[in-house]
Amino acid sequence: MRAELTDLGDGVTRVTMPLPWALDHVHCYAVAGDDGWTIIDAGLGSGSTLPWWEEALAELGDPPVHRVVITHYHPDHIGASAGLVALTGATEVVQGAHDAYLTELAWGEDADVDGFQQHLETHGMPAEMAAQSTDAEERTPVHAAAPTRLVEPGDELDLDGERFRVLVLPGHADGHIALHGERSGRLFGGDVLLEEITPNVGRWPDTAPDPLGAYLRTLGEIDRMAPTRIFPGHGPVIEDATRRTAEIREHHAERLDAHVAALRTGASSAYDVARIVWAGDGLGFHEQRFALVEALSHLERLEAEGRAAQVEPNRWANATS
Repeated sequence: MRAELTDLGDGVTRVTMPLPWALDHVHCYAVAGDDGWTIIDAGLGSGSTLPWWEEALAELGDPPVHRVVITHYHPDHIGASAGLVALTGATEVVQGAHDAYLTELAWGEDADVDGFQQHLETHGMPAEMAAQSTDAEERTPVHAAAPTRLVEPGDELDLDGERFRVLVLPGHADGHIALHGERSGRLFGGDVLLEEITPNVGRWPDTAPDPLGAYLRTLGEIDRMAPTRIFPGHGPVIEDATRRTAEIREHHAERLDAHVAALRTGASSAYDVARIVWAGDGLGFHEQRFALVEALSHLERLEAEGRAAQVEPNRWANATS
């Protein structure tokens, strides 16, 4: 395996890194610039990623890289960032201010591993499975670069002579940033909008309540922005953003109804609801915890809409039950 390079035009090269999961790749982006290149996202911090980067940069002509941008703290985006900075000698590491805080909570020396396991168990996952899932999470290879510049919504970056505005678009991750081109309308979107799958919108221990509500608002922001092209973290370039936001809204509307139906059968924990909603999907071990936290985000959204209620802490029923 190796990284795959795709010229997307206008100075943008997509660098696709393999991943060892059902979601088998992540896209990073290398953007040319007269004063140095910018790399957006870094890939997973496994032992293979930096050699892949060495090959990719050699194929690009070993350009000078002066900046690395992290869209969000998930391991396939931030995991190799420390090594990538060391490899390229980049002097600027850009990250959203809130995302940097979440990075420390998730991957720092004082990361609350016990809290992660407790979160899974509290929401119904059997203790042995929760312990195994937590161990797998703890062993995920992440070597996060220390940011040199923390950005907030409305800040700007110059990419190859074009000003890109920083946006914070929560839902998939609370501090997720995206970069929107003032002239071209292009959006470096990370995992905010994907063409072939829906981004995981989960209620993790470090996530604010009702992430699905936040994500639906993010979809509205994308509609108002009307980007011309979206360069996503996975899958093909998105050429029609409003079509895709409409499809994802419909998907979540159907999922909310499916969660109501699961509650109607007597399922009450997020884990039990997830086992019903995703019964036909053949989820592997890695995907089990993603299903749980996504079920929880849908249950919280149903509660916000008055369609579900907690009958006891972390146990749910239809509001009309």
